[in-house]
Amino acid sequence: MRYPDSRICMEGHANALALSKDNTLIAVAGRSLLKVYSIDDYGFREVCNMRGGKNQNLSYSSNDVAWSTMDCNLLATAATNGVVSVWDHSKCGRQKQLLVYNEHERTAHTVTFHSSEPNILISGSQDGTIKCFDIRSDKSVNTYFSNSESVRDVKFSPHEQNIFSAVSENGTVQLWDMRKWDKCMVQFTAHYGPVYTCDWHPTRKWLATGSRDKQIKVWDMEGRPGLEYTIHTIAVVGRVKWRPERTYHIASCALVVDYSIHVWDIRRPYIPFASFNEHTNVTTGIAWLGSDSHCLLSTSKDSTLHKHAFEDATRPALKANAQGASLDRHGDISFANKIKEYAPKTSGVSNTKTNSSFINHRKAIVSGSIQFHLDHSRMYKFMLKDAFSGFPLSETDSKPRQEHECFIGCARELIMSGKKIAELCEHNSEVSKKYSKHNATTLWNFLKLFYGSNHFEPPFEHRSSFSNQKNPINSRRATQVASDWPQQRSDLSQDLNGNAQEATHEIAATNEDDDPLGGSGVEHPPTSSVILSETQIISEITFDNFELLRNGFIYVGPTEAAKALAFPALHHDVQAARPQLEIKASDHEKSPPPHVPTVLKVSHVPPIPMWEPHKFVADALMLLNDVGDVQTALTVIIALGEARKLLPLEDALVEHWFHTYVDQLHRYELWNEACEVINRSWLHSVQQLNQHSTAMHTNCGDCGRPLGNKVGWYCDKCKSMQSAKCCVCGLIVRGVYAWCQGCSHGGHIEHLQKYFAKHSKCPKCGHLCAYS
Repeated sequence: MRYPDSRICMEGHANALALSKDNTLIAVAGRSLLKVYSIDDYGFREVCNMRGGKNQNLSYSSNDVAWSTMDCNLLATAATNGVVSVWDHSKCGRQKQLLVYNEHERTAHTVTFHSSEPNILISGSQDGTIKCFDIRSDKSVNTYFSNSESVRDVKFSPHEQNIFSAVSENGTVQLWDMRKWDKCMVQFTAHYGPVYTCDWHPTRKWLATGSRDKQIKVWDMEGRPGLEYTIHTIAVVGRVKWRPERTYHIASCALVVDYSIHVWDIRRPYIPFASFNEHTNVTTGIAWLGSDSHCLLSTSKDSTLHKHAFEDATRPALKANAQGASLDRHGDISFANKIKEYAPKTSGVSNTKTNSSFINHRKAIVSGSIQFHLDHSRMYKFMLKDAFSGFPLSETDSKPRQEHECFIGCARELIMSGKKIAELCEHNSEVSKKYSKHNATTLWNFLKLFYGSNHFEPPFEHRSSFSNQKNPINSRRATQVASDWPQQRSDLSQDLNGNAQEATHEIAATNEDDDPLGGSGVEHPPTSSVILSETQIISEITFDNFELLRNGFIYVGPTEAAKALAFPALHHDVQAARPQLEIKASDHEKSPPPHVPTVLKVSHVPPIPMWEPHKFVADALMLLNDVGDVQTALTVIIALGEARKLLPLEDALVEHWFHTYVDQLHRYELWNEACEVINRSWLHSVQQLNQHSTAMHTNCGDCGRPLGNKVGWYCDKCKSMQSAKCCVCGLIVRGVYAWCQGCSHGGHIEHLQKYFAKHSKCPKCGHLCAYS
């Protein structure tokens, strides 16, 4: 069912929305928008425009809005200039803005009222502080200093009256007691990136957090915080909101990219339970209509306000493919299909009628919405036999290795520099073979064959195309090659009349378009391939040994490669071509002499194409990346050194491989290997990765404020440098300084070692420090 007039257009982009206590009014706030609408069965109706009047400033430009939990006329806004304002929409004109708190030094991100105290509200700001205000006073009551540069969201706990949570851009979550402003109760790292939103569960002590790492995490705050569920989304999470009357359902919207609103079942975290796709821009605010779990309100940067009926939501799980298959690089196949029926597990032989009736009974009483998190798949894996893979397992590796074992082993044992290319390729080939990466083994052997030869040693020269090559007669020196023809063969050949004649076999080159010619019937040397290095050339080919050339093939490349391929030896004398005199027109009519030598003379030799492996190597690296082996692809590029410039690969693609491989190494906590890969990079954006997340700000031991200034241990708030002194001896620390991240007290590392050998609490404040 779609609500009538469930959509209304506004004059500006909205950043947030809030519902009144009785769920009849909704406030929408933005940079150029602050309005109150009434909600009824017919849609929305504008009640009040809080930005009326000509004299408007940045305090009207709001990032967040909150309604009082006790008074339906009071609401508060957090402005972009750091101002927190309290409004009464029942009054007129400028009197609507009751109070203006201008105490934050930077942008105010969030504001919320206390759940039971109507006069108390708190706000979080970009300056890293949380302010507590009493609307009966014109100044803040308390200031809470977090250990972050920015507080993005604050929420009061519905289970404990004086407790509120705060999430920060450094990925931490803090629990504060309003009565204790000097230090937070609990602090823990929840995400690897900035946390933008949080929300308390209405019935359980669960806290949901959303972050830039595209994850929603549910934490059990009963006692020590523990992670209960993790939801993986496709974009940065901007807002989260628990669904009323549904224990395991939570709604979320993205900060960028994704315009949809998703409702998740936290027990099935990889696919949304339902989705609303009405907005055409990023959704900025979501709220459930009181205790009605079937009505969702949302606003967006597309300047619209929507009222969604849950019946109209799309179900992504119904559109998903019910089965799938995957082929890995070893030739193994994985197949999965959806299990539609949930039969009970029984042991032994059971009655078929009883089982079938039980299944039908479950189908009748279990609805599709309840079954959503119970859906699961059956997995099959078909392993390729060693006989078909071409690489049987060795005796020492009779048991196949796991995928992560191969990755970690190769990351630690593959070498990228310090030796010649040939030695690098040989070592890496053995490592790849050890971990059953046979495609990588073949590629390393290929690279050793071509790039490890003297021909490809620096400086490297790149040939753009075959057509640009010079004529080999002019550019290459003719080389004499010793013949391996058996000495038993006569040096004289006989013509058809039986007369002895000197057998001067002169090799000539023929065009590719010419038809192949047959042999002369005389005895030939053993058939084999013709191997010519780059400094050799075919000048003349006699009819007697032309069949030998036709049956074999010509290899043009470095001499070392020919030796490595173990080709048969050359069986021909290679001589330089001699220019031939043109036949006069009068000589055409004369009969040929009785004894004509069977030699084909060619005055022009076409250029021999030079095959270069660079395009082939680039295609092989692309294929490795496509099958998921970016490790080998990137290691090859680094190991080639300056030869990588010959590969037709774009820098953007190589940069993507660097970031992907470094991220994989970080996931397996291979920090040294990741650092080596970054140091070997020639791309500036990759080299900067070592400079990220290396700055750690210490805090003042007295007030807890971060010491982010340039004066070292000087605290701007306390106006002192007490943090620079050792908490054991009281002297200023010169050298290595150790401190506790919990209480921010520290000192000489030698003094702390001796002290904590006998004590467990901080010598200055009594904090239970964990010294290691």
